[in-house]
Amino acid sequence: MDQVYKWLIFIGIMGVQFFLSRRNNAYWGAILPVLYLVFIFGWLSNRMVNGNTFSLIIVAIGGLAILLGEWSNGRESLKKKRKKELEKMKTLDIK
Repeated sequence: MDQVYKWLIFIGIMGVQFFLSRRNNAYWGAILPVLYLVFIFGWLSNRMVNGNTFSLIIVAIGGLAILLGEWSNGRESLKKKRKKELEKMKTLDIK
């Protein structure tokens, strides 16, 4: 059951990231990656004293890549949506 909650949290975070990245201002999509980096650096500073940091660095890079990929997908989706709306407006003006 614990795994189900982890997956639901992951899916929720990805949904929020996609939603924020589709806003008009691109900086909204940067909120979660920046918060993720702050969290990872805080965790890393705690781990430097206690143990293995290599696995944490790999997780940090992977998580950041996923969040930034979702940000990129959201921005592309917004561009496609704007282009589609512009084409609709042009076709209505022509008639």
